[in-house]
Amino acid sequence: MVIKVKDVMATDVVTIDGGAPLLDALKLMMERGVKSLVIPPRSDSDAFGILTFTDIAKKVLPGDERLEMLNVYDIMTKPCLCVFGEWNIRYAAKMLTDMSISRAIVSDGKTLQGIVSLFDIVKSLSEKISR
Repeated sequence: MVIKVKDVMATDVVTIDGGAPLLDALKLMMERGVKSLVIPPRSDSDAFGILTFTDIAKKVLPGDERLEMLNVYDIMTKPCLCVFGEWNIRYAAKMLTDMSISRAIVSDGKTLQGIVSLFDIVKSLSEKISR
C-alpha cells in the first residue's frame, strides 16, 4: 500500500499575515505549540511563505536587530516548498532531505491543505512496521 502525503500531513496549520510583528508570531508559536507558521499568499500570483524556528535562529539570533522592529515578512522563507497531498511520501521525503529542510506545506496549487514534516513521514513508517 502506498502511503500518501495527505495520509500523514497535519491539517491544523497555524497561519499568520506577513505584516504581523515577529514577536506576535513567536507568541503564537508558543501558545499553539507549533514549530512553524504558514503565511498565505496575498494574491493569485503570490506564493506561500513559512516562518520556522530555524528561520529565526539563522536570521535573527546572529544579528543585532531589535526583535520589536521586525515583521514576519523580514524573516520568513518565501517561496516555500510545496508538495501535493496525492504524492507518495517517499517523493516528499526526498525533496525535503535533498533541500535540507524539515517541513513543507501541502497544497493543491492554490489552497493550503496541510503541512508535512520529516518527523511525520518517519513516524508513519514506524507505525506501518508496528502493525
